[in-house]
Amino acid sequence: MLIRPFASLICSSILLASIGCDGDSVTASAAASAAAQGAPGAVVEAVAAQAGFAVGRVTLEGGAAITGDIQDYQISIYGVSEAGEKISYSPIIKNGVYKQKLVPGQYGFEPSKIKVRFGQTDYRLPLVPVGNNWNKNQDAADGIVQDFLWKPTGLRDTYGDKPDPNNHTHWHGMSIGMRYSGWREDTGKAAVTLPEGTKMTFTLTPKSKSIDGRDLQPIVIERAWRFKDTIPTDDLNDIPPANYEITGVLTLPDGTTKAIVFQGRGNYPGFVDKGDAPLETDGYGGCWKQLFTWGIN
Repeated sequence: MLIRPFASLICSSILLASIGCDGDSVTASAAASAAAQGAPGAVVEAVAAQAGFAVGRVTLEGGAAITGDIQDYQISIYGVSEAGEKISYSPIIKNGVYKQKLVPGQYGFEPSKIKVRFGQTDYRLPLVPVGNNWNKNQDAADGIVQDFLWKPTGLRDTYGDKPDPNNHTHWHGMSIGMRYSGWREDTGKAAVTLPEGTKMTFTLTPKSKSIDGRDLQPIVIERAWRFKDTIPTDDLNDIPPANYEITGVLTLPDGTTKAIVFQGRGNYPGFVDKGDAPLETDGYGGCWKQLFTWGIN
């Protein structure tokens, strides 16, 4: 089984006989029927450099075979031949590996993506290139090895910035915004002022498998209340993308506990004991950051 990415090969008529150029693209439905589903625990073996070829693995971390409802991949190799012609390839991924014959020249890779279906929605998520040479010119004669990883969770490249749990663009995983409601729309009164040292414990109970097809267990996240900070409590960040139900308990410095209530989309002006946090698209193929305000009764 194999998958052909979206981009097409650009080549001149002079090169047709040697490298092919049909210009056809595979539709999403065709790609879906051809998608290779990795078996849980399977490992894709590393591939060695071969002169005149670009090769590599497309896997989860540790070389594990990619799982989930994979629809397509988008990997694009671009470069200039020794004859000075611009060349582009879209290699076929078969069982987690690609091998693309190259016209003599210099080549690099464009940012790559994986198309994965969750429910009825397709997501286009980044494939992370391994190493630092992916966007640099490399000589086809030496053979090019470039692996890619799909990271459903984990820290993204923050370009030197300190990782921020409140910045969802710093994380591959799903983020859920959590802000204390200083005013209760349901009661028309100001909320209770929480003392320094208060802690919140949020439990995310999965209502689906993860986007990569894994079964999930409940996730417990603890957050501290920082009364003097501009943002007194942090978001829930880098969660395996899935559908969740959220509950919470607030613990005061004296040990007293109170149930947390939530106001998410569709709850206004009320608050509920269990928040609904489904995985949804941001409209650009990524994961939407679900936003909640919370309080106590």
